[in-house]
Amino acid sequence: MAVDEHAERPPRDRRTALEVRHDHRVLQDLAAELLRQMPLVPDGARLTRRGEYLDLHDPGRADFRALGDEVVRPGQRLIARSDVSTEAWRALLDGCDRVVGRRHLPRSA
Repeated sequence: MAVDEHAERPPRDRRTALEVRHDHRVLQDLAAELLRQMPLVPDGARLTRRGEYLDLHDPGRADFRALGDEVVRPGQRLIARSDVSTEAWRALLDGCDRVVGRRHLPRSA
């Protein structure tokens, strides 16, 4: 297996969006392979200042930038933009738009 293939996979101890798919409407229409490549930010992790995140419990908020003092609460389901491909991030944002009934808007990378 090439080194690049390892870099694309989340560490084994991190849960993925696939494991919580049935709990979040944002994820319902996404392919299993794509969800498998979306690691969740672990409980207790401090968010990176100015890092972009998506809270699966709050699709109306969609993506947000962290201030740097936030810590992931137990049961909170966040995905970091830095952990997923551009395709996956766009799919997540489109899922948020669908769930809250927002008109689909073109997004920049």
